[in-house]
Amino acid sequence: MEAVIASSIILAVLFVMFVIGVLAYRLRVKVLRVDTYMVAGRTLGFLVTFLNMAAVIYSGFAFLGAAGWAYAYGAPVLYIWIYGALAYTLAFFFAPRIWETARGQGLLTQSDFFMWRYGSKLLMILTALVGITFNIPYGQLQILTTKYVLDLSTYGALPTLHIAVLSFVLTMVYVLLGGMVSVAITNVFLGIIMLAGMLGGGLSLIIHYFGGLPGLFKAVESVKPEHVYLWAATGRNSVQWVITAAVGSGLGFWVWPQLAQMVFPAKDAKVLRRSIVMTSWYHVLGIIWASLTGLVALGLGMKLAVADHAFLALIRDTFGPVALGFIGAAGMSASLSSAAGIILTQASLLSRNIYQGWIKPTASEKEIVLVSRLSVVVFTLISVILAYTAPAHLVYLLLVGYTGITQMFPGWVLGSIWRWITKEGVLAGLVVGLVVGVLTVFVWPDYLGIHSIIWGLIFNLPITLLVSKLTYKGG
Repeated sequence: MEAVIASSIILAVLFVMFVIGVLAYRLRVKVLRVDTYMVAGRTLGFLVTFLNMAAVIYSGFAFLGAAGWAYAYGAPVLYIWIYGALAYTLAFFFAPRIWETARGQGLLTQSDFFMWRYGSKLLMILTALVGITFNIPYGQLQILTTKYVLDLSTYGALPTLHIAVLSFVLTMVYVLLGGMVSVAITNVFLGIIMLAGMLGGGLSLIIHYFGGLPGLFKAVESVKPEHVYLWAATGRNSVQWVITAAVGSGLGFWVWPQLAQMVFPAKDAKVLRRSIVMTSWYHVLGIIWASLTGLVALGLGMKLAVADHAFLALIRDTFGPVALGFIGAAGMSASLSSAAGIILTQASLLSRNIYQGWIKPTASEKEIVLVSRLSVVVFTLISVILAYTAPAHLVYLLLVGYTGITQMFPGWVLGSIWRWITKEGVLAGLVVGLVVGVLTVFVWPDYLGIHSIIWGLIFNLPITLLVSKLTYKGG
């Protein structure tokens, strides 16, 4: 009976999500142009822009991976708290500048910006391929998070991976039909559920067991004191790892192509700036409280086979199946709303920048939308196959993606500020940064306790700046 109650709530939310996505397409999309499909015709107001942005940003990692990271490593979870301050401060200043350029030049994707700014088809194609490739593990992460939600909420009664895949496919259907319009309107519903789950669930657990944050931290120190301090010389319990992970994630936060895609649909720069401010509060009230539930599990001395189960296991054991159903639905919402943004962005990059920008420049709008829709199916299938064949830890998947994506930071952020950044500099820095980033993920993981994102940037930034200075013609 407990499994039926919790599972029914989750499946009801899944059904409502699907209905909203399909109805948004049928009621709101009058003419399906390329700009309508990819950026909703730049018509989104404050509430929709804010919640759409938040729902795409805060994924299964934010909901379950953050708690699992705190349970497994303790104090290093601080990197999540720190990078938000850096990320939103940067975005407040440079994102409206990007939006103004996108509106004036008719840009629809991040790689459109690279083509416009640097006049380089090679750079446009390369950044599109980076955005597509390094978003594949992020898409896979969303399926695995949904599986973890179902693992606990169904009490082992159902084939959870198969149902998680089915939910991903349902998400694909409304993305395929309505593009950004369906994604954005559905994410208003999912974003509200997510925030309620992260804040309400995290806060209630802390108060229930420890009466507040001081009691929580004292309990963790008494049970596992090494998880309260950053004292290791190397590895993920070191000060340098936390600092470099925080700085790297903060710099790379708004470089993700799907976040660029969420910036473009705002109807004006004022709406965008207000949405960024509100989404920063979503970080404070959402992911930070969700991550603290991992410390609650530590403080209680819970023994978990899977660290990423911490949040939901606590809700299940403390408040029962009804609460588990609602919090599980919030976790599933976090995963599927991000998945929708990811696969739409991958499809947009492929159809707009590789198909139209490289293979067939004369492609009609109808043809580009068709290629986008076919691409949505293809990228969904890739994530599904990987979810079955190559599961991995949630935070690991996210950080692998971050390492590659962040290497576009000089061209994306610095290039929007400084005119003297050149295509030669960006291209040279990007290639070297990607090589170093991949090596420090797979060959020498986080060498000397420094995160692979920063290793890539250590080589990327000087090369970008030096080559740009040498090749800038002025004017």
